[in-house]
Amino acid sequence: MSEPTKGVPIEFLGKNSFENRSFHENLEIIIEEVKKGKILIMDNSLNPQKKKKLIEKSMESIDDDFSGIEFTSLETGDFIDKALNKIYMLLGKDRRRGLTIVGNSKAMRKVKEDKESVSFVAKDVERKNAS
Repeated sequence: MSEPTKGVPIEFLGKNSFENRSFHENLEIIIEEVKKGKILIMDNSLNPQKKKKLIEKSMESIDDDFSGIEFTSLETGDFIDKALNKIYMLLGKDRRRGLTIVGNSKAMRKVKEDKESVSFVAKDVERKNAS
């Protein structure tokens, strides 16, 4: 067994890493990785329904060792992109562009958030089953 790495593990996940699984399966993976103490930066922006599901799944997973998540999504694009996103949503498709940052609420605290940027402070927390 190797010695635990000090610091906060940050994992960047490309959009393709989510394509071959259902959203429910991706939620399971996200929650499990965040429980391990990772901060995930995902190459997609979640729509309001998916944000709601992420919160619900997080709340179901709370126990003595896991206090929940902190997350934020940043959308990119201009007015036309945002209008197209709404049209795609009406068609049951998702074309949002942006980033979603998810972390353990014990490890991540938002400092500032607006439409263009987000700042947060991350601190190392004791991780169980870290890989």
